[in-house]
Amino acid sequence: MLAERIAAQAWYHRTIPDLFHETCRLRGERTALIFEGQATSFAALQAQVNEMAQALLRLGIAKGDVVCTLPSPTPEFAVLYFATLQVGAVVNPLNLLWGRLEFEGVLPRNRPAMIVTVDHYGGRDYIALLKEAIPDLTWDAQGQPRAASLPTLRHLVCLSRAGQRHEGFLDFSDLRKQGEGADAAVMEALVAAREPTEIQFICQTSGTTGLSKSALWDHRPPLATVNFGAQAMGFGEEECYINLAPFYHNSGLYALNMNLVLCGTPLVLMESFHPKLALELIDRHGCTSTFGFDAHWQAMRRVPDFERHRFTIRKAILAGEPKTYDLVRSMCPAGATINNLYAQTENGPLVSVAQHDCVDYPINKYTHGRPLPGVRVVIKDIDTGERVPQGMPGEICYASPYMFRGYLAQEEATRASYDAEGYFHSGDYGHFDGGYITFLGRLGGVVKSGGENVSTTRVTTLLLEHFADEFDDVKTIGVEDDYWGAKVVSFVRARVGRPMRSTAELREACKGHLAAYEIPRDFLPWEGEWPVTAEGKINFKLLTAEAKRLLGDGAGG
Repeated sequence: MLAERIAAQAWYHRTIPDLFHETCRLRGERTALIFEGQATSFAALQAQVNEMAQALLRLGIAKGDVVCTLPSPTPEFAVLYFATLQVGAVVNPLNLLWGRLEFEGVLPRNRPAMIVTVDHYGGRDYIALLKEAIPDLTWDAQGQPRAASLPTLRHLVCLSRAGQRHEGFLDFSDLRKQGEGADAAVMEALVAAREPTEIQFICQTSGTTGLSKSALWDHRPPLATVNFGAQAMGFGEEECYINLAPFYHNSGLYALNMNLVLCGTPLVLMESFHPKLALELIDRHGCTSTFGFDAHWQAMRRVPDFERHRFTIRKAILAGEPKTYDLVRSMCPAGATINNLYAQTENGPLVSVAQHDCVDYPINKYTHGRPLPGVRVVIKDIDTGERVPQGMPGEICYASPYMFRGYLAQEEATRASYDAEGYFHSGDYGHFDGGYITFLGRLGGVVKSGGENVSTTRVTTLLLEHFADEFDDVKTIGVEDDYWGAKVVSFVRARVGRPMRSTAELREACKGHLAAYEIPRDFLPWEGEWPVTAEGKINFKLLTAEAKRLLGDGAGG
């Protein structure tokens, strides 16, 4: 099935509901989802999706309506995702880390007909948060939500894992019951009516430079990502994938479409990432594949009894630093395929990925692979916008057949993101050399220090290699400075039994190994785990605040 789909370019010609429906028919009683010890077959999953699609229709959710979700990575939201697409509506996952201001800004722009949310997750109350973010929210005599700030809103739904019910919110289980007796012929017709060019997803950008933008996807960008991702990994129909990511992140969407849509392989879910639980699930189910950020891999490896678990991951996708490549290689069985990638929301999201049959160690470790077929990459000077010679760093720019369809209700922002040559400006720093992309961090992670552009990612890599015997890990940031503009500062987690040397000694030891402008002005000690966001990414905002606090107190030497 998978080989035939790849050969037929199914990602381009077909839709997510079409492929999902066919996969469920062909896989039948084989396992689709595993969650909290319970397995769901593809046939049972399709039945649940049909019931949910019927329920949405009975509530009046139709083609083009937006369904915003505040999702947990659980089977209920997987079912809702596929059902929403099946009726032709648009899925819009919202970040559970947002506060009131982000929801106030994004919800009116995205104009949801329905919002489906968890009630509590990670210690936060999302019922209360939504009421704060929609201050004019009321309910009419029939119990339907009304808000002048969200005139499109017709339904509020809550999924409570604890079984709680909330006034004004339709309970998720009650919603599901409304779809009982789904008409198979109606469902088939819905699937057949879908077109590859229909907008089916609103993906929120990370919002690192302001309020998150709402990127519009049709069916092709996410299907291209899993199609070429499967090819690059050498993914087979015998795999078992464990999801480590939240469903509001692209990597959670990748897990759904890779396993349940394109490949027909089991997907193991957990309600939130816990490293010890992840190891137990990998061992118990013989999981063979996953995607993880640096912090996911580090957290699993640092579980005290790591060696007691069978770590069966043999196909891993990374979005991290060179150090993580070696870490994952040491965790996985010999001969494992470990693929670095470079991805962006606006390219659906995969831009480039390493190939499973590349045996060149430096290429696999230090680069982020080759661009997908049809993706054209150039590097442009971040000051002048001119193309730079091959191998020189600058802003990564690309043109692609997998691009998003623009930012919702932000036409000017969409136009501004492309240059006169038609290249999308990524806002990322890197170089393109010998056909391989090397990502060196967001432009926000490029520090202008003493007039020189310094990549904090590159500095981290160089320090870890030069001080391999002393440094267990390093994170480098830029801190505002009146003299330098910004100065380079590195947090260092020293190896056990190796006291950290002074900043003066370390700076001296860097000479000849880093460019003079790359040598950190301050080295600050760090103990324990790095602070992370819920997605598993390093929380550099917290590190920067801590550096300012320490340096303000005269630390750093």
